[in-house]
Amino acid sequence: MKNLFRSLKTNLLASIAVLIFMGSMLSSCNKSENVTPVVQKIIGVPISNPALSGGLKGTLLSTVKNYTITGTITIGPKDTLYVQKGVIVTATNEKDIINVQGTLIIDGTQDNPTTFTSTTKKQGTWGGFACDSAKSVSIKWTHIEYCGGPDAGGFARRSIVISKPIPVTLEDSWITGGADDGILLAGGCTVSILRNTIEGEGKSDGECINIKTGATGVVAYNVIMRGAGTGIKLETSATVLNPQTEISVYNNTVIGAGFRRGAAEPGRGVSVDKNAIGHVYNNVLVNDYYGLDIQQAADGKKTTYDYNYFYSTIDSTRQFFYPQASLGVPAPHDIIVKDKADGNPMKFTNFDSSILEYNADFTFISPMNATNPKPLPGSPLIGSGNPTYNADMGAYTSDGKGNKH
Repeated sequence: MKNLFRSLKTNLLASIAVLIFMGSMLSSCNKSENVTPVVQKIIGVPISNPALSGGLKGTLLSTVKNYTITGTITIGPKDTLYVQKGVIVTATNEKDIINVQGTLIIDGTQDNPTTFTSTTKKQGTWGGFACDSAKSVSIKWTHIEYCGGPDAGGFARRSIVISKPIPVTLEDSWITGGADDGILLAGGCTVSILRNTIEGEGKSDGECINIKTGATGVVAYNVIMRGAGTGIKLETSATVLNPQTEISVYNNTVIGAGFRRGAAEPGRGVSVDKNAIGHVYNNVLVNDYYGLDIQQAADGKKTTYDYNYFYSTIDSTRQFFYPQASLGVPAPHDIIVKDKADGNPMKFTNFDSSILEYNADFTFISPMNATNPKPLPGSPLIGSGNPTYNADMGAYTSDGKGNKH
C-alpha cells in the first residue's frame, strides 16, 4: 500500500512539473509575441532622405518620421508612394504640390495618424494633392492641412482633386483650413468617403466635398463644419448627362455651411444638382445657409431623401429645407426644429455654440475637433434614422459604426 501511495505521489508531482513547464513555455511565448514589434509594410525602396522633391516612389518611413517638401513632387504613372503611420510631411512653399499620376497609399492609424501640413500653418500655404491622372488613391487616418496654394493662374488649388475613373478611399481623416474645395472628385471615380472631419474649407469660395461628372459611391459619417460653400455637392453636367453622378449621402453632420460665399451664391448643407442622383438620409444639417437643396436640374425621379434633421437659429424656413418648387415639401420622417431659445436641441456633448456662427468674414484659425458634436443620451437623433442606413441620425452613432474622431 505504501508503495502504491509513493507511486501515486511521484506521478502527481511529475504531472504538476509538466504543467508548470508548459505554463512557463506558454507564458514565454506570449511575452515574446507581445514585445515583438509589428513590422510596417514597405512598398518599393525605403525613402530615408527627409528632403522630398521631383520624382518620388517607394515608402516614407515612420522611423524617419519628419519629411520636408522642397519642390514639386511627382508620383509617376507606374509608381507607388506608400506612407507609413506617424509620418509628418511639411511643405515649405505655397507652390509645393504632390502630383499623383500613379498610386498613392497613405496608411495612418487611429493611434498614430499621418500628417501633411505647411510650415506657416495658414490657409493656402501649399498646393495639396493633384491626382488628376492617378491610378488609385487611398488615404486613411491622415491630417491634410492648409492646402490651396495658388496655381499658375493665381487661383487657389483644391486640397485633393481627382478626375479619373479610379477607386478613391478617404477614411477617418481630417481635411482642415484649405483655401478652396476640400475634395473635388470627378471623371467617373468610385468613392468611399467615410468618417472624416472636414472643417474651415474655402476662404470666400469652395465646397467641402464636391462630386461631379459620373462619380459613384458613398459619403457617410462625415463631420463637416463651417465651409465657405456647400458641405456635400453632387452634380453630373448640364450638357453631358451620362454617366451620371450617383452618391448615397447618409449619416453626415453638416454645420454652418455656405455663409462666407454670401447671398449671391449661398452654400448648402447638401446639394443635388445638374442631373445628379442623390440618396440623402439620416443627415444632421445645422445652421447651414440652406439645408438640403434638391435643385430642378437634378434627376428628381431617381433622387430619394428622408429622415434628415434640420435645425437653425435664423428666421427663415429656407435655412431648414430648400428643395426647388417641384420637390418643395419635406419628407415624412424629416425633423425640422426652429427654436432660438435652445442652442443645442440636438443634445451634442461638449457643445460649443460658436460652431453655429455664420459670420461672412470668418477666417479659419485652428481645428475645432474638440467640439465633438456627439449626441448625448436622450438626443432626438438617437433612434430616429432610416434603419436601412443606420438607426440613428448624424455622423456619431450608438452602434459604433460612425465617426471615430
